[in-house]
Amino acid sequence: MDKITIDTVQVGQELCPVSQFVDQETFWKNAVGSFDYNPVHCDPEWVKTAKPFGIPVTVAHGMMTMSFMLTVVTNWAYSSMGKITETDSKLIRPVQGGWTVNCSGIISEKHVIAPGRNYVIVDLKAENQDGDLLAICQAKVVFPENN
Repeated sequence: MDKITIDTVQVGQELCPVSQFVDQETFWKNAVGSFDYNPVHCDPEWVKTAKPFGIPVTVAHGMMTMSFMLTVVTNWAYSSMGKITETDSKLIRPVQGGWTVNCSGIISEKHVIAPGRNYVIVDLKAENQDGDLLAICQAKVVFPENN
């Protein structure tokens, strides 16, 4: 992979997408890693009657959905030492087990300021296998001084 620099990045450039199948085991593993054992994510029997999102099934942790989206950026930028310094996300629809989360990103802004302060804005989205929008995010990616 060629090194990414502020000069090689173009507004409108699409980043390589990331897809992740999720199921109840995915939710349980994420609960362990995040210490978030909320029954909405971890207790299939409880949600059958509680229906916290109006559906009788467990749903993914929102931060997991965000991490899938940001993986699009890290896969692209980290090999060139690009760093995510800010994010702004909106979770639109809960992710259910058995779904595939498809994440994509596009460079929407490019700001050439000074070495070490140059950055781009990446618009990200997560959709399920049917194309339903699950979440959106903007990530600011700063390039190092020698970049």
